[in-house]
Amino acid sequence: MNSNAAILVLDMEEALLRFSGNRQIFVKLLLRFLELNTQVREKAETVVQGGNCDEIVLFFHSIKGGAANLSAKRLAAQSALLENLARIGDVDGIKQELPAFHALFEEVAIAAGELRDSAP
Repeated sequence: MNSNAAILVLDMEEALLRFSGNRQIFVKLLLRFLELNTQVREKAETVVQGGNCDEIVLFFHSIKGGAANLSAKRLAAQSALLENLARIGDVDGIKQELPAFHALFEEVAIAAGELRDSAP
């Protein structure tokens, strides 16, 4: 059973294909991704305020990779946008796009919680 949030935020069909239909492993890895990034808001704000574009690239590249592997496509796309803005040195653009990143990360966290709670 898929939750409403998961359907909107995660490409469940792709995720289940990627994890050979093993929903339990997918949910476990999704929760682990969130656990490893519990301070993502603070870390993102800190790295962006620091203004070091190389560090910003690395930070958002890491989130992008994890999100893409877990079929959180919108979060991966927003992370890619922020990574690309950092590559061209557009810190003001990053600051403008950061709230959307935070919102998408929160949506993924909500979806993961719903998937965990609806586990068979």
